[in-house]
Order: sequence, then structure tokens, then C-alpha cells
Amino acid sequence: MSNTIVLHNTGKRLTALLQVLLRGASLGRRVAATLVVVSAPALAFITAPVLAQPTDLIDLSSAARFMQLNDHSYRAAISENAAAQSERDKGRAGLLPALQAGYSYYRVSGARSQPDFRGRRVESDLRYNSSNAFVQLRQPLLDYGRYASYERGHALADQGMAKFSVSQKQAGLRVSAAYLNVLLAYNRVRLQESLADSLADMKKTFESRYRRSEATLTDVQEIDARLSLARADVIATKDQLAVAARELQSLTGTAPAHLAALKPDFPLPSLEPARLDDWLERARVNNPDVRAARQAVNVADTEVDQAGSRYLPTLNLVATYGRSQSDSLSSVDQRNNTFTVGLQLDIPIFTGGYTTANVARARADRARLQHELTAAIERTQAEVTRLYTDVRSGADRIKALQSAVESGTQSLKSARKGFEAGVMSNLDVLNTQDKLYQSRFELVRAQLTYLQARLGLVAAAGDLELNAFDEINTQYLGPAVDITRAGQ
Repeated sequence: MSNTIVLHNTGKRLTALLQVLLRGASLGRRVAATLVVVSAPALAFITAPVLAQPTDLIDLSSAARFMQLNDHSYRAAISENAAAQSERDKGRAGLLPALQAGYSYYRVSGARSQPDFRGRRVESDLRYNSSNAFVQLRQPLLDYGRYASYERGHALADQGMAKFSVSQKQAGLRVSAAYLNVLLAYNRVRLQESLADSLADMKKTFESRYRRSEATLTDVQEIDARLSLARADVIATKDQLAVAARELQSLTGTAPAHLAALKPDFPLPSLEPARLDDWLERARVNNPDVRAARQAVNVADTEVDQAGSRYLPTLNLVATYGRSQSDSLSSVDQRNNTFTVGLQLDIPIFTGGYTTANVARARADRARLQHELTAAIERTQAEVTRLYTDVRSGADRIKALQSAVESGTQSLKSARKGFEAGVMSNLDVLNTQDKLYQSRFELVRAQLTYLQARLGLVAAAGDLELNAFDEINTQYLGPAVDITRAGQ
């Protein structure tokens, strides 16, 4: 089977798509496909393996790449950034010469009254045409306001890039949270189904014992109550899985049937760098929210300069070529060609207080943005500290829960033996089993929370690129699970 995909744009979108396709070769069935990338001045043809069913299996890396192609919020951020980059050209345009042309044509009609040689007034019709054309070149020579606009254009473009970094961070954390939520919901369904199956087997055993008078009716009723509750929880967890899968689909544009789940062995590598102060410093410089707030202050600086420029004179070079043709009261078919070159100096004297008020507004706005920058730094420092401690304590919590699961498994075996020996009740066995399954679920949740905390810490430091998802994917994710069967 061969497919041809034609792309009419290049850049990050194409790069992300190629990464999805190339990565898909190792995730599902392969078919031959040809990507035709249309870009001037030449055409590039690239052949890559493509998934026959691209939604069969998705891991965290491919989910992040699909998000870049299909998430509407992310695509809106790309368009917003593209619009912001045009501010550079707008600011530069104010420093370049402006050329304009004009043409006017008039048809004049009226009456003329004048005395004749006898002193009597004689009226006659007056009709003639008049036309005028000109071309004018204006070049700013001294205009601080235009230079401030030029600086403001660059500042707005840089601010657009910083805002896009914020959107990238938010989108990355959003898709990772959605993916990990699906895994959490899937594991919850599986654990609840396993618990319900175990209780169903216990119910059959105790019903058989009850018929042989080896167990009491109370034992059967206790198990039946727990089984009914477990089956109700299975229904609720399946609903949660369906909702989580739909949320992931809304971000990636695909409805995955299989997801890469957690590996049996869960490594806990140390953080790099290991010191909190290093993470705080990286966040102070590279955090997207801090960078956006810092760029907003830079924009405010240029607006203060732009507002204050109205106090200063401006000097322009003006060159005009004009051509006119008309009749007049005293001449017929008069033609004039003129060419003028000169300097135009404008000196502001009084604007009714507008300039003073505008400068005061710009300075107050800059002070506000400076305070918001300080607040953004403080929020980021607190967030980095929280995420750093979440990663460190999360590793300890995972180790503790792993021990709890091992101990709970042994405790359940001992409780069942104790019940057989008559030293423990059926209720003790049920309680021990509930604690074990709760420990297993808490372990999975702690592992997924740990992964999200690591990604959040990297994002807070301003380093959440696609390779961060690749690292998580390689170290922690592996076996494929069918989430559609779990939801049935």
C-alpha cells in the first residue's frame, strides 16, 4: 500500500509531522508513503514509513508531536506569534522613506462678468478643465518618535516569542497530563476489575463452604457486599477512562486504541542538576512566564520613549515633483511643471497637556509591569521549589509504596492462611485485600505524579522541548495496553 501526502508549508509543523511519521515506524504496521514537500524554489521528496493506522499505538512522544499538529490552542498560539513578528517590519517601515502620488481632475463651469469699453457689464460663460498630478518623497532625518516605534516593534516581536514559549510550555504540560491521566484511569480499571474477579472467586468458594456448613451466612454476605461495591467501582472507573481518553483525543486529534504503559521496572535517577539553587537560577533566566513578563517591561520602556518623543522636534527631507494643466480667467491651456526639494522642521509647542498625560500614563504602566515581573519571578521560584521537592519526595514515596505492595502481598497470603487455620476472620482477609489493592493504585498514581513533576520542573526551568518527552518515553514507557477493551 502506498500513500502520497502533499504539504504546502515547511518549518516547525513539517518537522513535527516528520518526527511523528518516523517515530510511528517503530510503533505499528509499516506502509510505504511519499511525502511531497512543496517549497519555493524547489520540490523536495522524502520517503518515510507511515503507520497504516496511526491511532493504533501512541506513546508520550508521539502524543506531544500530534498535539503540535492538531491542538487548536497551540495552533492559535503559532498564529499569534506570527502576527507579533510582523511588528519588526512595521517598526522599521517608519524609518524608511515614504513615497506617495496623487492626481486630481476638475471640470470648472460658471459665469464671468466684466465691464466693456462702454462701462456696461457683460456676462459670458466660463468653462475649462483643470488637472494636477504629483509625486512626493518624504524621508525622516530626525524623528525620535519613529525610532522609538522601531524599538517598540522589536520589543513586541520579542514579547510575541516569549508568549509563544509560555503557550508551548502550557501545551506540553497539558498533553502530558492528559496522557498520564489515561494511564492512571486504565490502571484503576484494571485493578478494580482484578479486585472484582478476586471477590467473585471468593464468593463462589464461600457459597460452596456455606452449603457444606463450613462457613457462615455472614461470611457470604460480607463478600457479596464487597463484590457489589467493587463492580460499581468498575463501572465508575470505566467512565473515567472514557473521559480521559476523550480529553487526550481533543489535544492530539487522534483516538488511540493502544497506549504505551509504564515499564515494570521504574528507575529513579537523580536530578541533573542536583541542587535546588541551580534550578532556581535557570528558572529566573529561562522560565517562559518570567521571560514574557520581562519582555512586557521592555515594551513598556519603548512606550515611555515613544510618548516622550512628542516633546522633541522632527526634521524631514521632502522632495516633490508636480505637474498641473488648467485654464484660468487670464490664460488658456496653462501648464506648470515643478520640482521642489527642502527640509521640513516641526517644533511642538503646546498640545493641550496631552503629551504630559501620555508620558505619565506610560510611566505608570511600566511601573505596573515591573511589579508584575517581580511577582512572576516569585511565583516561579515557589513553583520550582514545589516541583523540586515533589520529585525528591516523590521518589521516596514510590520506594515506600513499593515496599508497601510487597508487604501487603505477603500480608494477604498470611491472612488467608490464618483464616484457613481459624485464627483470622473473613473480614480480616477482606480488609487486608482492600489495603493491598489500594497500595497498588497509590503506587501507580505516585509513579505518574512523579513523571508529571519531572516534566513540570523541566518546564519551569524553560527546557521543555520534545527531547524531554523522548527521555521520559524511553526510560519509563514500553508495553502497549489496549484502552478500548478496558473501557468496555
